[in-house]
Amino acid sequence: MKKNSKNIEERKVVAMGGSLVVTIPSKMAEQLKLTKESKVKIEMLSDDKLTIVKAEPSALTTTDPKFLAAAQRAKDKYAETLKMLKESDE
Repeated sequence: MKKNSKNIEERKVVAMGGSLVVTIPSKMAEQLKLTKESKVKIEMLSDDKLTIVKAEPSALTTTDPKFLAAAQRAKDKYAETLKMLKESDE
């Protein structure tokens, strides 16, 4: 590892399985709050450059278990209110 400046480090590309791997320095990973479960986006730019940015968590979908659990809690908590609103529309 060769350090060029405060926020730039040179890393060696290594082969792993059928892919090439570049490690992220631990200090940079800590600053970005990256863990082994984190996702990043890699973009190929012009001039043979790549950018790597931390991926934002995706929004919940209607099939996401967390969404379904939250919807069920809301339904349970507000069931009577929802029933009254429905009846007032009829």
